[in-house]
Amino acid sequence: MSFIRPSVAVLLVEDNLGDARLTRELLNEAGGSTFEVHHTTTLAGALQHLAAAEWSCDVVLFDLSLPDSHGLGGIAELQARRPDLPIVVLTGTDDEAISIEAVQAGAQDYLVKGRGDGEMIARAIRYSVERKRAHMQILEEKERAELANRAKSEFLANMSHELRTPLNAIIGFAEVMAGEVMGPIGAPCYREYALDIRNSGVHLLEIISDILDLSKIEAGKVDMQESTVELPRVIASCLKLIGERAKMASIAIASDLTPDLPPVRADERKLKQILINLLSNAVKFTPAGGLVTISARSSADGVTVAIADTGIGMSESDIPRALTPFTQVDDSLSRRFEGTGLGLPLSASLVQLHGGTLSIASAPGEGTTVTIALPATRIVSAVA
Repeated sequence: MSFIRPSVAVLLVEDNLGDARLTRELLNEAGGSTFEVHHTTTLAGALQHLAAAEWSCDVVLFDLSLPDSHGLGGIAELQARRPDLPIVVLTGTDDEAISIEAVQAGAQDYLVKGRGDGEMIARAIRYSVERKRAHMQILEEKERAELANRAKSEFLANMSHELRTPLNAIIGFAEVMAGEVMGPIGAPCYREYALDIRNSGVHLLEIISDILDLSKIEAGKVDMQESTVELPRVIASCLKLIGERAKMASIAIASDLTPDLPPVRADERKLKQILINLLSNAVKFTPAGGLVTISARSSADGVTVAIADTGIGMSESDIPRALTPFTQVDDSLSRRFEGTGLGLPLSASLVQLHGGTLSIASAPGEGTTVTIALPATRIVSAVA
């Protein structure tokens, strides 16, 4: 069975009529009726051709030296008019640096006049068309995936009330039953069951809250309630909340704050959320007898808060995974530490909302240090 190549519409942009005629002849010898060549001598003419609704172009053969265009600027203009159109440079300039720049500017290939036959030009055209089609397909799939992801984020962000309200009711009624507020509930095991319901509800609410918070950030629906925040007070509050958990795990907690820490402009609730997430992670991944230390410093560059632990640590290659939502560094079925993998990604996103950065330094068996850096613009200067 013979294979018939589809016709390829070529727009040849060449001001030298002799070169244009030779290119036509070479393509005719290489592909016969495969190539339908339209010719123009200027960039303006090429743009007019591309704007014409009655003619569809598959590829542009473009000379870099034209009466109204010289250099790589013409490539940008063609792409602006037709981003989906492959461009093959066919020019008399044999310069490797320019050829690299042309490809970086968007050209699919760079050919030098007189340095090849018609088959080489035909092959460059066909390959360019296919590469461009594949590239545009990838872009379209990427756009569809991004739209789907945004739709998912917006859906979850809008589900906040619907998910949290029934869970709060479950937790509240379970607390009433466990505390026997309305009177004895009978068998002692029922009280234990009510406590289990309450604890499971609180755990589920924490997970849902993290998912919804991250989804709100992705959907751009987070409202920042900023105020002047005293870091020592916020850190002390977080240590109080995490202290009982650390005590039960036989882990020591220490703080090292410089006495001259300035107040910062921040969303206090979100700042607490960041610190509690990081402190909880540090406690979770530190064996009994270990130490978790929170330190804070200020400088001309801003304020840094670091949470260091003596826990299991991780390799440098695992750090990007730890910062990816819904990903666990240990993703085996037998992993020792439960969780959704949202603590670090959510904390990093909340820090970014404050214009700061979150960085991780770690090594297996040597613990982990997570550092939050808030810019100097967040420091509240003392008023004389």
